[in-house]
Amino acid sequence: MKAIQQQTKARAEAGQGLIEYAIILILVGIAVVAIVSLMQPAVGDVFSRFVAQAPVAPPSLLNYTPPPTFTSTPTIDPNATNTPVPSNTPVSSNTPIPANTVAPSNTPTPSNTPSPTPCAVPNNSHTVSGSNTRVQMEDFRCGGAGVAFSDQNDGGPGSGSYRSDAGSEGPDLENTSDSGGGYNVGWTRDGEWIEYEINAPSTDSYAFIIRYASTNGNNPQLQIRTTSVDYGYQENTGTISVGTTGGWQNWANHTAVVTLFQGKNIVRFNITNDNGNFNYFDIQPFTPTATPTPITPTATTPPTNTPVPTNTPAPVTITLYSNSSHDGYVRETNRTSNVGGNTNTNLDTIYVGDDGSRRQHIGFISFDTSSIPTNATIVSVQLRLRQQSTSRTPFGDNGLGSLFADIATFNGFSGDYGLVSGDFQAPAASNNVILLPEPSGDGAWSEGNMNAGFFGLINRDDFTQFKIHFESGDDGDNRTDMFYFYSGNSGQGSRPELIITYVVP
Repeated sequence: MKAIQQQTKARAEAGQGLIEYAIILILVGIAVVAIVSLMQPAVGDVFSRFVAQAPVAPPSLLNYTPPPTFTSTPTIDPNATNTPVPSNTPVSSNTPIPANTVAPSNTPTPSNTPSPTPCAVPNNSHTVSGSNTRVQMEDFRCGGAGVAFSDQNDGGPGSGSYRSDAGSEGPDLENTSDSGGGYNVGWTRDGEWIEYEINAPSTDSYAFIIRYASTNGNNPQLQIRTTSVDYGYQENTGTISVGTTGGWQNWANHTAVVTLFQGKNIVRFNITNDNGNFNYFDIQPFTPTATPTPITPTATTPPTNTPVPTNTPAPVTITLYSNSSHDGYVRETNRTSNVGGNTNTNLDTIYVGDDGSRRQHIGFISFDTSSIPTNATIVSVQLRLRQQSTSRTPFGDNGLGSLFADIATFNGFSGDYGLVSGDFQAPAASNNVILLPEPSGDGAWSEGNMNAGFFGLINRDDFTQFKIHFESGDDGDNRTDMFYFYSGNSGQGSRPELIITYVVP
């Protein structure tokens, strides 16, 4: 019995040991799992770095994908005070900017801009009316330097109190002893100009009677340019030589023919040579003085597609060719003489322009117009010149300006139709009666029409002679600027032509 009890006790003790061993194993397993869980990120990180730095990955690790990198989360102390993270705090919109804030250095400080000086001559726009309209030279248009005038600083007094809008930089004015008193423009120099606003009742030629004075040894020359404000048309006179009067206050008149356009015109006086005084200019209707028979010109030619009534005479058109024995050119003796020198009548070409010595060349052509009946009414006149060639294209603002034709008195420029050196400076019956445009190229024609106001200067008893010249005789560049056109010595298809249409009652 005792043995059985001891045996049962031994079994009980053995079973109790097994339970305790199992409990210990479970606890150890739990501890291992916990340790592995805690150590897994660190081990993975070490393993990953080992793989990355290994020269050659072991074959068994080639396809190994490391676990995500562990990012530690900072432990927040529940008793700690929250420290705010600094941030850009915007300035509240209602915070006023200090009144004494300095403007940036590149911002200009506003200044008081002076208002333009009002025009000292409120009625400086002149209207042509009646038989005579006088324009005082001191009553030039408003606008200031570069707009109404260009005056050099040459020691003159400026415009004074009379033209306070122009001031000391304006055209030089002085008291004049000429009849009517007032002021005259003086101290003029080459390159200066002055403008006037002129309103004309119609487009026509007008006589400008220029009141001037100059001492001996001076040869004042000017050009007058007219620009239509409404239409943009423009006309220029040739060089106008007024001559000397023997003293700065010895006054005389010089008449020039100037085109004015209907409406408002800007008339510019360009000083091109020497010094002169100018008091005023009168504007009068222009009437040609060399009219052999009374003629009432009309510039209206019956349209070619309109049948002429049986009781109206049909217009007659004739084409005249220049006379070879009269044609040629005259060369200036020197660039400042304004006097003719060498002549040439034997070439097939006529030269017009300036040469390398700045000497002007002027062409001359004449036509036998005696076949026009004395009782005929001329309705159109056209002059045609055929270009042979050019040298540096003298036309336009960069050359010698526009090309013009002056017309001679009935006995020629020097009392004879034959070409002589004196024709160069001989006066014309009227200047710039035809404006000749630039041809399109060699072999092309320059064709210009005569204004109806000059038809009476066509000589029906003999020859009609023309002087061909540019607006400016010299552009100052010491280079040849020449227009060459065929003369009467050339072939029939190239000679200068004068085409006249007239009707006989």
